[in-house]
Amino acid sequence: MAESARELLQRLLARGDGIAVDGGRLTLAPASGHPVPAEWLSEHERPLITEAARLAGVEPLEYVSYSVGNYGPSKRGGVSLQFRNLTDGSERYSVFNVETRRNRTTKHGKKGSPLPAGQFRITTRFKFYGFWLSTGLPVPRRLSAFHDYMGKLAGLVFTGTAADGERLSDVRPLSLCNADLLELMGVNLPDNSRTSAGQLPDNSRTKLPDKEIQQTQQPRGIQPIQTTGEKKHGNTVIRERGYKGTPIPPQEQTNEEWLACYERAG
Repeated sequence: MAESARELLQRLLARGDGIAVDGGRLTLAPASGHPVPAEWLSEHERPLITEAARLAGVEPLEYVSYSVGNYGPSKRGGVSLQFRNLTDGSERYSVFNVETRRNRTTKHGKKGSPLPAGQFRITTRFKFYGFWLSTGLPVPRRLSAFHDYMGKLAGLVFTGTAADGERLSDVRPLSLCNADLLELMGVNLPDNSRTSAGQLPDNSRTKLPDKEIQQTQQPRGIQPIQTTGEKKHGNTVIRERGYKGTPIPPQEQTNEEWLACYERAG
């Protein structure tokens, strides 16, 4: 019988692994010191994040698409981001004000004429700019070129407050620290294990952006949806415990070999 995401999360935490959701991505620092195969992370990242969010009482949202239009009686320009709830598949959206017309005359069109379909422009004063900075994704050199970068949002898991039906406010990358997960799962580690899992050197934490293992900074505390009644937060960081080697170099192991070594090291 396949192991559920909840059972896997419980097992990882119980063995002292440093696991968290940092800026919409899973971070994992095995207590064994073994590097985590990208294939394993790719398979388990979303289920683990979804389970962690469910326990915390917040919505885990994946980015689906965007659209640009002119909304309301005043026909103000806006970009609408569509999201899907990873727990139940329900749809959500968030709208940001943007400019949909040219601000000067060029060879491509006159000032005030509509931008091509799907394109928009902003300045650093727009809320969309602050939202993009919160993702940690690269900022386009030209603030009128975001349409070429929107697909990068699909690599993150978001959350927000759905106070008005399907419309989100305060949409942001999901963050949930290791201490939150230990508390939510009711895992009580020995004091020495908790200390080891509580502080992680920056060059030792593993997460998966674009199916690659990279270094990360300290996870941010979660800001839960207020309607859930759950308020879990914190900024505890995680540290791996040392491990003195494996017979086969981790980068040369198959996924099955890595898992076997991982189990022995636990």
